[in-house]
Amino acid sequence: MKKQLGRLAALLCLCLLAAALTAAQCALAEESKAKSITGKCQFVVSEGSKRKLTDKNVRSCWEYSKRDAYVGVHIPDDREAGWLRIEWMFDPTGFELIEYSAGKEVLRIRNQDDTFPNIYTVFDLLPETKYIQLRMTAMGQQICTVAVYSSGTPPEGLQIWQPPVEKADLMVVSAHQDDELIFLGGTIPYYAVAFQRPTVVMYMANCTRYRRAEALNALWKMGVRNYPQFLNLPDGHSKTMEAGLNKWGGKDHVLELVAEQIRRYQPEVIVTQDLNGEYGHDQHKLTAHAMMPAIEAAADPNQYPESALRYGAWQVKKLYHHLYNKHRIKMDWNTKLAGLGGKTALKMAWIGMQEQASQLKYYNVKKGGKYDNAKFGLFFSTVGEDVAKNDFLEHTDGAITAEEIAAGVGEAEHDDLEDADLEGDDWEDALTPEMTDSKETDPGQDVTEESGAEAIEPEAADSALAEPLTEATEAPAPTAEPQAANERSGAPGIGVALGIVAGVGALGAAAWWVLRRRQRHRRRYWH
Repeated sequence: MKKQLGRLAALLCLCLLAAALTAAQCALAEESKAKSITGKCQFVVSEGSKRKLTDKNVRSCWEYSKRDAYVGVHIPDDREAGWLRIEWMFDPTGFELIEYSAGKEVLRIRNQDDTFPNIYTVFDLLPETKYIQLRMTAMGQQICTVAVYSSGTPPEGLQIWQPPVEKADLMVVSAHQDDELIFLGGTIPYYAVAFQRPTVVMYMANCTRYRRAEALNALWKMGVRNYPQFLNLPDGHSKTMEAGLNKWGGKDHVLELVAEQIRRYQPEVIVTQDLNGEYGHDQHKLTAHAMMPAIEAAADPNQYPESALRYGAWQVKKLYHHLYNKHRIKMDWNTKLAGLGGKTALKMAWIGMQEQASQLKYYNVKKGGKYDNAKFGLFFSTVGEDVAKNDFLEHTDGAITAEEIAAGVGEAEHDDLEDADLEGDDWEDALTPEMTDSKETDPGQDVTEESGAEAIEPEAADSALAEPLTEATEAPAPTAEPQAANERSGAPGIGVALGIVAGVGALGAAAWWVLRRRQRHRRRYWH
């Protein structure tokens, strides 16, 4: 009996100690995270309103009228800065970031060439930095917010983006910020996240600054870390494809722009939207019909020679269109994958779509339906027709192997999402070509009807694919506001952890004392 009580006490102490150590590790990990110290810093500006830099209102921006205008940030003596986050209204074109010590010594100078064009610019800061000066070297830039974080592991919401991939296996081309999830389904989480294939996401139309931030939040939420490409073509519905093409600057401008991106990223495969524009949207149609002529142009060094000289000509191997009814392929977005934390690719797309809150009353990601986002057709190929018909990258070096699929299938420990979340409402039935992305977010924008522009003829594009597919000869090779962070000077962290350990020790000692008292009482009673 004594041995059993002793073992029970020891087991109790070990369990409590293990729990305490786990709590201590969690507390220490929390302690090591960087936290916002923006509220502790002092801001100065050469002109304009400094309040706009910290009011957390993206639409309220700091602006300037003179070159060499600057924003200065004084860091308190009792704080150690680790990160600086600048949120721009649009991609910055010229700035200089200077770090100073407490003695006003210049510690480091960086500029826009030390990063890449993106609206969320994040710089690490030296521990001894006590004053930061952000000096403008180009006109016309606007800063939405500036935030300073302590040293430590950056919080998830900080969104420290990596540059776009240099060489892509897959290019996903979307007309607007949301079409990549609504109509192309699990493509991005499946390839870019679950199976880690180099993927570039490219958006054709500029759907306002707010929509861009939503798209970035969606990609980040799904696990994408390489920044997408925004072509910034004007958004807005036109009654004809010709008028829409004119809005985008004409056929030659569109093809030159897309061909340049194909040469830059060198994708093996392109996946894009329906030739009929899903529910008839003219910019969806333009996006789809521009791809084949752009692929042909990218492969010809004599077309658009400036980008050919810069990047070299490039031959795309395959082109897929959503809902294309020939050489069909149906992707499996409904298998739980270990690379997605046990969730399916479609559910990850649904999770990403919830970040695009401005569009949720109109659309959502759903399973099946009229515009089934798992159905595609192979429109063009230099490597023959698909055989397995379950992988956009089939017959390329990036093809996903059966071994990868078998190893990548996983079970979710806990999944908050039910299949009902992916069924959605019958919003598809309400869609018409007149319902446009820009009209929904900017009700005052006029619907235009223009004429005289060259159209990218669907018939000409369709003829590029012969029946059956034959091998072709390759051409000569050539950041929304982050989640609010704790601005307190310190988290409970180490103090809480030590308190837990001390409490466990006290409990163990008390348990041992009680057992010893009981043993002594029994000895007195029997003897």
